[in-house]
Amino acid sequence: MPAAIPTPIRRRIWQCARAGQTAATIAQELQLSVRTVRHLLQRLEEHGAAALPDQYAHCGRPTLEPPPPLVQEGLDLHADHPTWGAGLVRVFLRRRHPHEALPSERTLQRWFQRQRLPTAPPGRRPVAETSRAHFPHQTWQMDAADQVRLQTGKSVSWLRLVDECSGAFLWTVVFPPRLLGPRLGRSGAGSPAPGF
Repeated sequence: MPAAIPTPIRRRIWQCARAGQTAATIAQELQLSVRTVRHLLQRLEEHGAAALPDQYAHCGRPTLEPPPPLVQEGLDLHADHPTWGAGLVRVFLRRRHPHEALPSERTLQRWFQRQRLPTAPPGRRPVAETSRAHFPHQTWQMDAADQVRLQTGKSVSWLRLVDECSGAFLWTVVFPPRLLGPRLGRSGAGSPAPGF
């Protein structure tokens, strides 16, 4: 439905018609289509002054229907994560429903507004400050990998110490997976891994 003609313009059309102007002349003066002016004049003749108030309530799409299931899922995601915008919500909907037609980002934004959900803050989140070591051996990092399957089919584990400042590998040991600590019977732990 096209936009409603505002009440002051409706009054002007009514005055011009009562002054004897044709629909074409009124349309040219007010920069409206002739069809629109004729339609309004017909309504004014049928309903009189009751047709003067604008009909904004009849414009736009009705919003009484419940949201479609995927839109409802997007609304739930946004309600659970208020900092997620429609674009990010759509990314998670795509992960959950890779083969379904998703609502557009703009559709999700409109539904967020209809449901009065808070909008996500604009832009990206600020990067958290991390303090790294400023000189070698100030901080060491220990990384571990457990039961990594090699191409031969054998599983290995390893421990590695890395200097945070320089990124240098200080110590690495690779060993077959085994239980830690002394064996305590059939279900207990075995011998400790190297480096402990």
